[in-house]
Amino acid sequence: MRAACALGMNVAVIFYSLYGGTAALAAAVAQGAEQAGATVRLRRVADLAAIEDRWSTANERIRAAREHLTSVPPAQRDDLFWADGIAIGSPARYGAMCAEIRRFLDGSRQPSGDLAGKVASVFCSPSAVQGAQRATLQATLASLAGHGLLLQAPARAEMEPTSRAAQRDGPPRASADHAPAELDLAPARALGRRLALFEDRTRGQARRAGRAVGLCR
Repeated sequence: MRAACALGMNVAVIFYSLYGGTAALAAAVAQGAEQAGATVRLRRVADLAAIEDRWSTANERIRAAREHLTSVPPAQRDDLFWADGIAIGSPARYGAMCAEIRRFLDGSRQPSGDLAGKVASVFCSPSAVQGAQRATLQATLASLAGHGLLLQAPARAEMEPTSRAAQRDGPPRASADHAPAELDLAPARALGRRLALFEDRTRGQARRAGRAVGLCR
């Protein structure tokens, strides 16, 4: 068992999920960060439009996911400022982050650099489109870099988890934000732990460097 965070890390896990798959990954990331001793806020990004306006309400899976997510508070810009470490989750959209996450990040851009120096990582649910998951993760990392965040790239196993759904479904298609039962959540928990512990080490090093500067004066 690795040592818990010693400096009281705050980690915000912010995600968008339509069918519940990305939400399950987000919950696992949050669990991993908590296991490392961090204080965690799990937050969902709001829909761009009412679900009823975009998909049939007869879709039981969407409705079930929506009912489950009512207990998760909506993400606010203050969650980004509160956090020391930030994890952003999006379903893959043919290799691009979803519009909901894009709007949330673009709307949170601060010229004063309020997010600079914080640590961030990303995750997304598997896609049946070859390379879509990797492209989505890379695009999200690039967007976060524009905020001045320190990026912790996902490990290879986290970028390319085995997707039973992708293997079974045959021809490539857009990501369906796979069901939680089809996902391996262990890499997501590992990502949360590494994010919290990396931020802990970063702040510890900065604090030690500050003390060293003080001693040299």
